[in-house]
Amino acid sequence: MAKKAPPIQSLEARLAAAYPDARCALDHLDPFQLVVATVLSAQCTDARVNLTTPALFRRCPDPAALAAVDLEELEGLIRSTGFFRNKARNLKAMAMALEARHGGLVPSDMAALAALPGVGQKTANVVLANAFGVPALAVDTHIFRVARRLGLSKAGTPEKVEADLCRLFPPARWIELHHQLILHGRRVCLARKPDCPGCPLRAWCPTGLGERADPHSGKVLETGPVRPGATVQPPAPLSASGPVRIIPLVPSVTELLAEWGLASRLAGRTHFCVEPPWIRATVPAMGGTKNPDLPRILSQRPDLVILERDENTLATAQALAEAGIPTLVLTINSLKDCLKALVVLGDAVGAPEAGRARAASLKALLRPIRRGGRRTLTLIWKDPWMCAGPGTYLADLVRASGLAPIGPGRYPALTDLELAAQDPQLVLLPSEPYRFTRRHRADLEKRFPRAQVRLVDGRALTWYLSRTEQALAQLRAIVEELP
Repeated sequence: MAKKAPPIQSLEARLAAAYPDARCALDHLDPFQLVVATVLSAQCTDARVNLTTPALFRRCPDPAALAAVDLEELEGLIRSTGFFRNKARNLKAMAMALEARHGGLVPSDMAALAALPGVGQKTANVVLANAFGVPALAVDTHIFRVARRLGLSKAGTPEKVEADLCRLFPPARWIELHHQLILHGRRVCLARKPDCPGCPLRAWCPTGLGERADPHSGKVLETGPVRPGATVQPPAPLSASGPVRIIPLVPSVTELLAEWGLASRLAGRTHFCVEPPWIRATVPAMGGTKNPDLPRILSQRPDLVILERDENTLATAQALAEAGIPTLVLTINSLKDCLKALVVLGDAVGAPEAGRARAASLKALLRPIRRGGRRTLTLIWKDPWMCAGPGTYLADLVRASGLAPIGPGRYPALTDLELAAQDPQLVLLPSEPYRFTRRHRADLEKRFPRAQVRLVDGRALTWYLSRTEQALAQLRAIVEELP
């Protein structure tokens, strides 16, 4: 049975939590600048428009100047936004109409605004909402796609989708909702490959749950499994309090905070914090995990920097402490540590219910450990060989999956002779942090002819907290398949 449209109040609350700072992405100082920027944004990114308008507004600061500028010069000023000849003609005609009909002022009336050359209803809605505070809900390509995937509308045109949304949501929410749905479409609900596993709205999305074909493509989306605790249940509400500017220096923690709807609070990340994918374009990178750019981190004046004892360095933690920056240093050596860290992290970032819900989800997957499983060597590097031995998170994952982790230390470097001495029955080759391939598997199969050698998803295996459940599922599936 197909899932019904999401409950409006729940959807509003989750959008507000996920995108609390959503606003108009077009830079402007007055209604005139917003009209011009909105016209230029057709078939162009807002970022490109924002790079173009400063020079344009210096040359044409008001409708009179825009109406008088030479058409060829205007085309040159806006060339980078695409379709510049048609846009230039529309902008000049719009400026002349403002001068002739409205005394050089942008009207705040829908009919008058939409009647301007090159404007129309969509642009008029954007200007009314963002320049005059008049409730309006313009439907662009992102909102059109998101609304239909969520089942909020089945209409086939932006105008009809707008009418459906305006019936569902109160006018007081239209302006904010417009920006939140756009951000969701840009960051998560992408046209070609939506990030359904990390979507804060997936619990209510019939398309993301695979209950019906995607109205955008006509196909059932191959969205992958829902990461337990992320969106299987309606996400837990966020606290109104908590740090506003957070810099996690751990990739998996960055991903987890985004799942909890805290992406708008992220003020920085490391180069390796690359999930969800859109975060690369919206959150600035500040060095690596072992060598973060401390001056840049300090310049952001973060309320909280999150580290992990093995992944980051003591020197980094000490430097942040000396600068008076609040830090949270996690220690993840076992699944028990994960349960504790989820609660501590949730409390620290103002999402206590989300942290406890995720911990409960993970705890439900744990079961008594069976002794006597196959001797399992988990390699994490080559040249030199390195493995994850007893006392590590990876070893505890292996143990919790019914296997026996081996290794002469936590993260020892091994010579060829020391590697051979391990005599494993199962060798795991994750794709991170070292990218093991089929060539490495073939080499190790020759070294250990009696062992099973398996390539595994390294991100699932090594990204604790955000993907621990995936790691358990992957390793338990391998155990069931072993001869």
